[in-house]
Amino acid sequence: MLTKLRDRAAKVALILGVAGLVLTPAAVLILPAAFGRTVQLVTTPNAPDIVALNRTMWSKGEPVAPIYGTPVGEPMTILFADKSRIIVPAEDPSLTLYTVDKSKGENPLQAQTIRFGAKFGLIGSAILMGAGALHFVWKRWRKPGSLES
Repeated sequence: MLTKLRDRAAKVALILGVAGLVLTPAAVLILPAAFGRTVQLVTTPNAPDIVALNRTMWSKGEPVAPIYGTPVGEPMTILFADKSRIIVPAEDPSLTLYTVDKSKGENPLQAQTIRFGAKFGLIGSAILMGAGALHFVWKRWRKPGSLES
């Protein structure tokens, strides 16, 4: 009875481990390609009247993002972007801005976060697969008259 339960658990671990090792890298590649958008984060978005004033004072060659708020860091790929937060400025249509309010704890899901989490998924999957494989290797190589648990 216990042997069958161990065999079943080892099979499940082996299947989950292999599935994790295949699906985790696929998710890292597919999610940003399907649902990602490269944006420049803009915190503390300016009110529409301030944006209008900033547009009148802006001249070609100056950065565009400060017109709409305070830019943060370098452009990054985010997943599942809320379309209501996206701004494509008329001053530079090649630029995509994404408004967030850091004081409210708004942090969009970044592709970088998915890659970071995938490392732990791969480690867990490798451990499961290794445990399942180790069980079957141990079962095959144990001596035929040994005690059953």
